[in-house]
Amino acid sequence: MILRVLTTVSCAAAMAVSTAGPASAATVTYQTGAVLTTCDLFAGITPQPATLETRFDAPDSLAAGTTVTPAGVSGVLQFGEGPHAYLTAFGYDGFRGHVDLGLAATGATLSGPVAGGLTVPEQIFPAGGVLPVQFGQEPGAVVPSLTAGAPGAATVRVTTPATFTLEVHQKATGVWKPRTMTCNIKVTNPPQNPAFSPSIPVT
Repeated sequence: MILRVLTTVSCAAAMAVSTAGPASAATVTYQTGAVLTTCDLFAGITPQPATLETRFDAPDSLAAGTTVTPAGVSGVLQFGEGPHAYLTAFGYDGFRGHVDLGLAATGATLSGPVAGGLTVPEQIFPAGGVLPVQFGQEPGAVVPSLTAGAPGAATVRVTTPATFTLEVHQKATGVWKPRTMTCNIKVTNPPQNPAFSPSIPVT
């Protein structure tokens, strides 16, 4: 599957959405909070903490039975200074690739369990400080459609693992090397709430 870095994520805040709902429906951005995760940044080291925050755009309400495809799916996975220091120690200073993000819904049905092929643009980081890995929906991404259930409310939430199929940049040589990283929602007590807010009213 975060500082208000999410506000720097490039996404279309009001992309058109295919829907059979009222033409007057407004577009709303639905957003998670900073969900605590652990990620297998590199083999041989303990999974590292990170926060995951994601968002998508959809109508502000749906009629029961209406199907909509969210737009502008994007977010940021943010590592703190410690994990960034590991990355630097291994000689790496950048990422690029794709992420498959797990999704589930209550009060609605998703056409699939994953928003796949979200783009992690090429990002080179200066040494030190936090490390925000941004991602977003670009052509080629596969985003599941959402069909509203009975009148009430529909809620979408992030599930894990979030799978990052990446290349990491070796600073000394400029070479990009393949690396797959998985991130899982951290088990906490009480449990975290990985839902997008607000819920979508269903009429």
